[in-house]
Amino acid sequence: MQAVLKDSGLKITTQRCKLLEFLTQVDEQHLTVENIYQGLNAQGETIGLNTVYRIMAHFEQAGIVVRRLFESENAVYELNNKPRHDHLICLTCGKLTEFTDPLIELRLGLAAEHHGMIIHHHSLNMYGHCFDCQQALNSQSARQKVD
Repeated sequence: MQAVLKDSGLKITTQRCKLLEFLTQVDEQHLTVENIYQGLNAQGETIGLNTVYRIMAHFEQAGIVVRRLFESENAVYELNNKPRHDHLICLTCGKLTEFTDPLIELRLGLAAEHHGMIIHHHSLNMYGHCFDCQQALNSQSARQKVD
């Protein structure tokens, strides 16, 4: 943890190390500041909510995490340690699926080149209904037709 902070140009503090360790160990990849705060408290860590907000802002500026805004009001954060990827988001249940598509990456690169731009990062979020929610919606529609 200390090496990541040092390489990112951030001062090494106990709170930053604990927060970064939490982010690397948690199964969920997209967390709100409140999720992080609650998770740390559940582990017995006493880091205030405002401190978590501040640390996450520093982590974002240093490139350790990526801040994303989906359809909800709250930003979510994910570690910036994965290859470029995009997101499928279910409008009904909120399920988030990450995917990588080499063809999309190629097309984005060609579009950027055509316009003389070097891509630093991109964000592609596609919204729809996941398979389970489609099934539930179809089942609900079928019941309404019978009634």
